[in-house]
Amino acid sequence: MTHSSSATRPSRGRWLALAGLIAAGLVVAWFVRRPPTAVVVSPEIREVVDLVVVSGRLRAVREAAVGGELGGTVEEALVREGDRVTAGQELARIGMLDYDSQQQQARAARATSAADVEVAALAAAQAGRDLARAEELAKDGITTTADLETARSLAARLTALATAARARLAENDAALAVLERQLAKRIVRAPFAGIVTRRSVEPGQSVVPGTALYLVAEMSAVEIYAETDENNVQRLRVGQPATVIAPAFRDQTFTARLDQIGPRVDWDRGVIGLRLTPEKPPAFLLPNMTVDVNIEVGRYPQALTLPAAAVLRARDGNFVMLADGDRFTRRAIKVIGENPAYVAIEGLTAGDRVAREATKVTADTRHQMTAATP
Repeated sequence: MTHSSSATRPSRGRWLALAGLIAAGLVVAWFVRRPPTAVVVSPEIREVVDLVVVSGRLRAVREAAVGGELGGTVEEALVREGDRVTAGQELARIGMLDYDSQQQQARAARATSAADVEVAALAAAQAGRDLARAEELAKDGITTTADLETARSLAARLTALATAARARLAENDAALAVLERQLAKRIVRAPFAGIVTRRSVEPGQSVVPGTALYLVAEMSAVEIYAETDENNVQRLRVGQPATVIAPAFRDQTFTARLDQIGPRVDWDRGVIGLRLTPEKPPAFLLPNMTVDVNIEVGRYPQALTLPAAAVLRARDGNFVMLADGDRFTRRAIKVIGENPAYVAIEGLTAGDRVAREATKVTADTRHQMTAATP
């Protein structure tokens, strides 16, 4: 009896182990053969604002390269890139030292000439009065002819001196004006209020006439240039409103209006240029700043909508994966409007169920359907 019992115990252990392996295999097979889970949603009624979303950059409508009319050595470069300047503000000075001393000399000569004119005018006036008195006395026979001629000669000489003094003053005025015009040409000034976007000069640098030293952009009048796929042209119209977001200031959006489409399509890249004008542009805008532009091309207050990920885009049309029992079939739909989150559609009813993420399911394959949580 003892021998028979010992032989039976190993056999029972083997059966228990085999049963465990079978159970584990069944569990693994269940997990392997379990249908994949798919989240389904039904179309909902909501407002959809149809948008064409593009990226662009801000640029000044007016931008000027500014330089000097005369060549020479740059003595002072007074502004840097990024500085805001006013109309007429000095930006640089070219070869001013010699002209400064010449201007001082010319002004001193002009002051001397002006003083000479004043003295000569007084002397000539007095000589004129003396001559008039001598002529009256001569009529009465009180003075001699010689004295009268002397008075006449003196008056003529002093009048000539006054005329010469005025001529010298006019010459000095003209010379000073020429010098001051030359000096003005050696001062580089801002043509209008704006921002210095480029500085191409340093003190001590030699420049020739017409060299561009600064680039100044007028930021009171700006535009946004963007490009979009040529397929969007049929949805765009001049005058459409847009919301603009600068990535550096996402909480400070502003509005713009589409002013120009095209005029040409870039054949190589299949894109077309757009120009938009900001309405009340904020003060933080800078030349060439990157912005995201959402152009409103349509508004649908009561549209049947699906999440954007539920719609498949293909060359032959737009589709959804429609749930039919535990499987999906491909159903063609019409997209009438869209934004980054939702798509306004036609071709379904409110009770239909579709895959929330169309690219993650396969047609004619069993799925375990799960309703999306609100």
